[in-house]
Amino acid sequence: MPGLLFAAIADDDTGASDLAGMLAERGVRTLLVIDIPESEQLAAWLEGFDAAIMAVGTRNIDPGAARKRTVEAIRRLRPLEPEMFAIKYCSTFDSTERGNIGPAIDAAMTELGTDFTIALPALPVNGRTTYMGHHFVWDRLLSDSPMRHHPLTPMTNPNLVDFLARQTTRKVGLAAYAAVDAGEERLRAEFDRLRARGVEIAIVDCLCDRHVETICRAAADLKLITGSSAPGIGLPPVWRERGRLRQTAATGQQKPGARLAGGCLIVAGSCSEATRGQNAWFREQGWRVVSIDPRMLAGGRLDLERVIATAARELEASRPVLLTTSAGPEDVAQVQAWARAQGMTPEELGRAISSGLTELARQILDQVPVAGLVIAGGETAGALSRGLALGALEVGPNIEPGVPLCRALGRFPIPVVLKSGNFGSRDFYGRALRAIGGRL
Repeated sequence: MPGLLFAAIADDDTGASDLAGMLAERGVRTLLVIDIPESEQLAAWLEGFDAAIMAVGTRNIDPGAARKRTVEAIRRLRPLEPEMFAIKYCSTFDSTERGNIGPAIDAAMTELGTDFTIALPALPVNGRTTYMGHHFVWDRLLSDSPMRHHPLTPMTNPNLVDFLARQTTRKVGLAAYAAVDAGEERLRAEFDRLRARGVEIAIVDCLCDRHVETICRAAADLKLITGSSAPGIGLPPVWRERGRLRQTAATGQQKPGARLAGGCLIVAGSCSEATRGQNAWFREQGWRVVSIDPRMLAGGRLDLERVIATAARELEASRPVLLTTSAGPEDVAQVQAWARAQGMTPEELGRAISSGLTELARQILDQVPVAGLVIAGGETAGALSRGLALGALEVGPNIEPGVPLCRALGRFPIPVVLKSGNFGSRDFYGRALRAIGGRL
């Protein structure tokens, strides 16, 4: 098979889905791969695709383990000869001072033998922008946004040059607004100037879609880029101009007037402000919401049979049902205090909750045919994608920016939507149900 145009290693499944959806929306034949499959399986899945997005789940693991998984993913993808590699992380730069963004970039640069790359966390279409190295969520600094309450990666330092420098021994610099706004040639010259000064990773300011286009054109010949899903918007036009991409349209477009898909299972483990609003909207429609106490789930005291029976009744009646552990910052604090009293770290608590949700979803899918599966939250998506053996997802068009409709190729060959906790409009679940209905 001919070499891939693009191969990305993503730190979680919703981030992988985000980038994959941006590419697919622009006619790039894209496959989202869960974890690191055997070489033969990977090659077979990727036959006929232009891009591979591999979700390796490195966001909240030990930095050493993140380096190892990043290297393993690159080595698995290299025989497919991608023209460009990317390290994909969240547009809110979710990480701690130990990593894992810096360690993953380090590992990729060493493995690929490159001495310069860019870091583009901005995603203007979803309100994430960077100015003078400081990151914003809409009109608020990252440190003033709801991300400051994240239970695993609270973001309290908006200066990404400083923050990334704490995660890596490589020199971090800034390609500032003036160079970006001046256009492609000026920005390419700025990259050369930074590299000559010994900068190895350049945070790039970005305030609008025009900046995304400029940055992608200036970086189009780099072997490695890093950042958000923004390159999925800016790179396809460059590839098409260079004759590297066929003039194809995204497949699986939603049918006009698509009916609402009943019998869909929605699992929300995110406690973000956006997901809480989406859960409230779902409840307002009169649909069944099964609220699960995270302490009961993590402590193994939840009545699984009751929850499964409740969900099964709704699904068998072709009605959507939402399973959620979502709660506000005050409730999260109480759950974390409970976990500390049990001797559990926040990471262990998160894994226990995700594992419990996975077991619930697995038993439901084993018992009841469903029209589709919607998962909200990065940690939750990672656990369910692996626990349900989804394998790989053929990526269709976006339902909303960064959230595509996919179809699983593994154990449960059904429509799947993986949504970052921070993404989506308040009525996103309704849009997802209609998108799935348009594919039935």
